[in-house]
Amino acid sequence: MKSQLRRLWADNRRYFLASALLFLGGMLIGYMQSAAVQEMVNQLLGQLKEVVDRIRENGGGAFATFWAIYTNNVISALMMMAMGLFFGVFPIFGMLANGILLGFILSTYSTVGINPLLVFAAGILPHGIFELAAVFFAAGIGIRLGGLVLRSIGLLFQPGKGERVKNDWYDTLKQFPAAVLLVIVLLLVAGVVESVITPMILEAALGEQLEQLRLLK
Repeated sequence: MKSQLRRLWADNRRYFLASALLFLGGMLIGYMQSAAVQEMVNQLLGQLKEVVDRIRENGGGAFATFWAIYTNNVISALMMMAMGLFFGVFPIFGMLANGILLGFILSTYSTVGINPLLVFAAGILPHGIFELAAVFFAAGIGIRLGGLVLRSIGLLFQPGKGERVKNDWYDTLKQFPAAVLLVIVLLLVAGVVESVITPMILEAALGEQLEQLRLLK
């Protein structure tokens, strides 16, 4: 199992890093150009509101919070992986959009005097270690698939590379089930941490400022 995970990482780390850089770039855009991305962010927040509404409909407890977050994240991650077949556009846009959303939120907190680094450390990082790793990996697989599609089309002009592209397709599809399982497990851990542990850390770190965060949501 360990050797399989090492091989999975070795073959996909550059795509993982590419998705992480896209997310970071989106974060910087959202933070520094918050006014310019307001309309886009409103659309993204509308999608998040559906998750919040689902939590309330199911009682609003820790399990309802976990289940709503987990199912939403799993569906989004698997879509990024599978939709990467369309030239990698979906995972690339997904990483930029999620980065922009987070950057915008941190910028909003900053404007009302709440330290965005503290919000990130207390409210994002505890579960984000697992969630972002899963999302970066899922997007990376999607980008890899998109690249393979483009390379396959390129064989029309460079047929001599057919064997190499064929082997890369074989390796990617062979690793796909393990990649899906890894993403699901990481998101499972992230969902538990986000629904149970992160709220406690936020409460301890921000105290009275936490009410301001709730009012901004």
